[in-house]
Amino acid sequence: MRELMDEMDSSAEKQRTSHKNGISLSERAANIDDEVFKLALGLPKDVIPLTAGEPDFPTADFVNLAAKKAMDSNFTHYTASNGILPLREAISRKLKEDNNLSYDPDEIIVSPGSSPSIFLLLFALADRGDEVLIPDPAWFHYPILTGLAGAKAVRVPQRRDEGFRLAPEDIERKVTDRTRLMIINSPSNPTGHVLSREELEGVAGVAERHDLIVISDEIYEKILYDNHRHISMASISGMRDRTVTVNGLSKGYAMMGWRIGFTASNVELTGKMRSLLGYTLVCAGSVAQHAAIEALTSQKSKEYVKTMVATWTRRRKIVLRYVDEYKDVMRIAPPEGAFYGWIDISPSGMEGKQVSTGLLKEYKVGVMPGYLFGESGKDYIRISYATSDDFVEEGMKRLGKFLRAHKK
Repeated sequence: MRELMDEMDSSAEKQRTSHKNGISLSERAANIDDEVFKLALGLPKDVIPLTAGEPDFPTADFVNLAAKKAMDSNFTHYTASNGILPLREAISRKLKEDNNLSYDPDEIIVSPGSSPSIFLLLFALADRGDEVLIPDPAWFHYPILTGLAGAKAVRVPQRRDEGFRLAPEDIERKVTDRTRLMIINSPSNPTGHVLSREELEGVAGVAERHDLIVISDEIYEKILYDNHRHISMASISGMRDRTVTVNGLSKGYAMMGWRIGFTASNVELTGKMRSLLGYTLVCAGSVAQHAAIEALTSQKSKEYVKTMVATWTRRRKIVLRYVDEYKDVMRIAPPEGAFYGWIDISPSGMEGKQVSTGLLKEYKVGVMPGYLFGESGKDYIRISYATSDDFVEEGMKRLGKFLRAHKK
């Protein structure tokens, strides 16, 4: 990641000098990596896409019908910035039933997706120069959003030989007098690791000793394998008052394009978040909010989630089978949640960036290079199996062949 940032610093200067008489990018904008989104969403049609982090299922029909009813009833105007009350009430019930968390509707903010929630939280909670602890590896949005908010991302290594465990002593070593926040994500993108109660209690101990706020991104909570269980950070003793729970409907409810996210915290923070949303994004879409109520309250949603997870479980087995078949060139810690394979390709003698570039060029398979997720990811690639069975099967087969053909 540091190498990438150095390259982008250089490109920023070039941008400024090459547009002296026209529109020039700020250094802040030039430093944003555009290649990420080309890989994730902009691959040619003839490429097998193992990149995108979204369900391959459509939104359920009963959710679409609720949206149509809202449109027919002319619910198409702005809403309150924090979201309509019926949706916040539905989220409050969901948090109680699914996560053992008690939040009143006025402690909940609805936003157009969980990513804007995280950015506005960073803006609301961290001053310029404050430090934000982020696991390494982790979703590449976290450090970028941290920088855009004026704070500094500090990476915390995870123990890959222990299934990417997040150890409190490793967190403790990264804490300084400028540390303000920590972001956790369980189940994890990209590793698929699910934080255990013991790990969460370890994070809680560090947070309490150093007066840290924890932003807990729980967007993949519905996608679990092999009897793993999701536990919300805010449910750990003593952590409700220092945790902001972030979630949304993109992953577990296949409502990607509807852009509905939410946060749960205290009244003081939600009041400020409401203002920040009003000044920036205004509000989540009115029709999408009505659709979200149906997704959260309908019993049909539970069956739809089961169908999706059963499908991803089958594809996960395909990934693990091919990793085992080509174990001379790759290995993996079986994902416990989410729908990604975090594949260590170091046995091949190559790094993730080489593999991502070569695999796309020679075998027409798109994967994400691991360095995007942090320095510890240079020997990894991330594949998404939220795509068709045939794509997963053929993509993994081509990956194995490519690695063997280029093994050093």
